[in-house]
Amino acid sequence: MLQTLRNRLLLSFVAILLIMLLLIGFILLVFLATRPLPTDDTIGHLTATLLDVRLVDAIRISLQGSAMETGRQAALEQEVLRSLPEEASTRNIRALIVSQTGQVDFDSDGSFDQGATMTQTERAALIPTPGLRMSLLNRGRFRNPDGSEWLFVAQPITRGLGRMQQPDALFVMVAAPVPRPSLRQVFRTFGNTFFVPLVEAGLMGLVIAVGLAVLIAGSVARPLQRISQAARQIAQGDYQQRVPASGPREVRALATSFNEMVGRVAATQQVQRDFLANVSHDLRTPLTSIQGFSQAIAEGVTSDPESAQRAAQIIHDEAARLHRMVESLLDLARIEAGEMNMLRSAITPSDLLHGIGESLSVKMQDKGLRFEQDIPPDLPRIAGDGDRLAQVFTNLLDNAVKHTPAGGTITLGAHTAQNGIAVTVQDTGEGIPADDLPRIFERFYQVDKSRRNDQRSGMGLGLTIVRQIIEAHGGTIQVASQVGQGSLFTVWLPLPTPDMTTVMARR
Repeated sequence: MLQTLRNRLLLSFVAILLIMLLLIGFILLVFLATRPLPTDDTIGHLTATLLDVRLVDAIRISLQGSAMETGRQAALEQEVLRSLPEEASTRNIRALIVSQTGQVDFDSDGSFDQGATMTQTERAALIPTPGLRMSLLNRGRFRNPDGSEWLFVAQPITRGLGRMQQPDALFVMVAAPVPRPSLRQVFRTFGNTFFVPLVEAGLMGLVIAVGLAVLIAGSVARPLQRISQAARQIAQGDYQQRVPASGPREVRALATSFNEMVGRVAATQQVQRDFLANVSHDLRTPLTSIQGFSQAIAEGVTSDPESAQRAAQIIHDEAARLHRMVESLLDLARIEAGEMNMLRSAITPSDLLHGIGESLSVKMQDKGLRFEQDIPPDLPRIAGDGDRLAQVFTNLLDNAVKHTPAGGTITLGAHTAQNGIAVTVQDTGEGIPADDLPRIFERFYQVDKSRRNDQRSGMGLGLTIVRQIIEAHGGTIQVASQVGQGSLFTVWLPLPTPDMTTVMARR
């Protein structure tokens, strides 16, 4: 189940959603557990307890008038102080008698010493009594000496009970701790109001989120699945496979790169097939000649000296041709492997180019070509391998000679450009088709696939080697061509850097 990217993404989304829902539920539970429960039930219970105490009857009697004798008041107070501990013990409640100023006269729990002052954090009338300064029933909170908070309901019993405006009034209180919720109480209190709707909303959100996760995972996985299927087809030799660029930006970029890679692989495969065909042709021709003429010499067919010499010359020329092919392959392999060292030294471009032009001028004259040179004598020196650069320009001029018909013109020029020198080789030959122009520097690529011209004895490696040598010198090579109007090759080589100048000076 977890073998596919789609399922892994889907399960990852679901796991994240479940974890977030559980985390939200846990945080809410902790929050509710730290909040006090509603106190209405506790206040109601305390009120009922206070009103149920037998002292209430005595208090009610004391409130009937204001002409009660002082002795009667004192007796009532003593009755309250005597009966209240008994009521607290019998009913298992906490009872207190507190003055209006907060001084504790009695505490059945024993937490407050007699005469201690109670800190009341909250006090309000439970049953408002219009016209009277003190309510018949009060509710509130006080802080125990141990720091805990308690709820209380209080009823005044005053000294001078008919005159409730006196500041030395006493209050009888019943108290209970502020309820702190347990998990069971939290679920019981908030279950229907919070947790059930939360679970329902979470399940609904989970269903919606899973649906969206399916769409998202599919949008990511489907393009990758198409790429995987196309890759399997390509592995079987079908290079026509292409994948649409769809999905997220990264997947679209992958699809685009994949299509470009397939195009290049297909082109490389085609070049390799062409190379095999070319090599088989190029090797078969000289080998056939060598085999035929060597057999003729061995059988004595060429018994006269002139025929034997001609056969030997042909064998020599064909062997030299094979040698050049092998050297080209070895040069390319060494350059691409980085094993060919360029022996850099100070080179005067004008002298190098003039020498190459002179060496090929006879060949151009024999073919009926006009050779022009536009090389300033004051070109700045460059750093490079003279032999390899001579190989570059010789190859470019030789190609121009091969592809320019009699009566054409070949021009070798040079000039300074962009902190370097630019060398141009221009011909008025047959030109290069636009479709072939971007690929002429590829290995084994040949524009003329029919190979009807015998003078094209190469394997399509010359320009590849030229580009590799130029790039090894930090330069560039470009070509512009139109069919029937000729071609223009431009080689740019940089001027020496300060450190290279020092190296050349030491040499």
